[in-house]
Amino acid sequence: MNIPENELGLTTTEELINWTASYLHFKQALEVLELTPEITQHYLKHFVEYRERLAKDLIKQGFLEARLPKEMREKIAQEKPYLAIIKQVLDKDT
Repeated sequence: MNIPENELGLTTTEELINWTASYLHFKQALEVLELTPEITQHYLKHFVEYRERLAKDLIKQGFLEARLPKEMREKIAQEKPYLAIIKQVLDKDT
């Protein structure tokens, strides 16, 4: 599958999977690349351990953000639109 033009210079999901050597790479790719839900799901399936860790991290982050004022939560959501897709895919897989 082809991925959108990006600052990492990756063009296919195969390149992305081969590039991912650590959880840091995994998380960076999800934060930087504008992946569709289908590509996100494909990518997450290749890294089960990282996916599980990310799911736990997002739960913790959700608890912390819940304590913030509504304006701050909305600002975070605007700055990190990829999170909505990732959460959607993770919820679908569970």
